[in-house]
Amino acid sequence: MLDEAYFYFKLMWLFVCVISFLLLLLCYLYFGKQRAHKNEYESFTFSHQVIKGMEMERRRISRDLHDIVLPQVHGMPVSEQIRTICTELIPPDFSRLSLNDLLADICNKFAKRTGIDCSYFFENNFLFETINAENRLHIYRIVQECFTNIEKHSKAKKAMLIAKRHNGNILICVSDDGIGLNSNDESGFGMNSIKQRAAIVGANTDFISESQNGLMVRIEIVTLPNLLKGGE
Repeated sequence: MLDEAYFYFKLMWLFVCVISFLLLLLCYLYFGKQRAHKNEYESFTFSHQVIKGMEMERRRISRDLHDIVLPQVHGMPVSEQIRTICTELIPPDFSRLSLNDLLADICNKFAKRTGIDCSYFFENNFLFETINAENRLHIYRIVQECFTNIEKHSKAKKAMLIAKRHNGNILICVSDDGIGLNSNDESGFGMNSIKQRAAIVGANTDFISESQNGLMVRIEIVTLPNLLKGGE
């Protein structure tokens, strides 16, 4: 009788230990998940503030170039280059121009400036206008940065921009036929800027490259409610 009671006591004690361990494990996982969410949120907030600061600095530099530097070089060959820099630095006016037109303009100016053959394709009836202005600006800067990287690093002869719907999301691809991506490029300032802005708009980012076979920057934007005009 005593042996049986002792056996049940040991069994109950083992059961309590197992339950306690499982509760401790669940608490650890829960608080670990909470910490991860907090760190992710803080990282997202920091990136958002950095990008916001960059846009403010772009405006300031553009204003200073236009108001201080440009009058001093008026009529000189460099004045046209300064005007171009000012135009690229300031945010586009989305109330007057559509993002489709602005992205097409990036491609046309890129081809004219670099001599690289550049084409673009927007799926029939595809428009970015349902997306709020802040996120359209992030998309604009992402594409702008992609073409800046092609100009600086790719040694490409051709480049292309594609925008279309994909599984209910927005898919943007910028590709070239240049030398591809090396191990140092993906940690550079331009690539980090693309990743930060893509994270803000809720996009999945892929850099698809093979040596000497060019690079494709693939941005798939999940069209969550905060991206839409109603989320402004």
